[in-house]
Amino acid sequence: MKKWLIDSFLPMWAKETVLAENRQLKRQLRQAQLENDKMKMYIQGLEVGFRAVKRITIHTGGNA
Repeated sequence: MKKWLIDSFLPMWAKETVLAENRQLKRQLRQAQLENDKMKMYIQGLEVGFRAVKRITIHTGGNA
């Protein structure tokens, strides 16, 4: 229905503007999704690394 409204009622210059902005927003969205996926993988790697690190215990030599 949205396509029908755009094709039927918008003048050509407005239609081209709307479609160009839509393409640009889709590119920006895809770029943001890729960056988000990259950050999620980075966070997942950090979590795995933190779980794998052995705990270090420091003994001060006091009698407790």
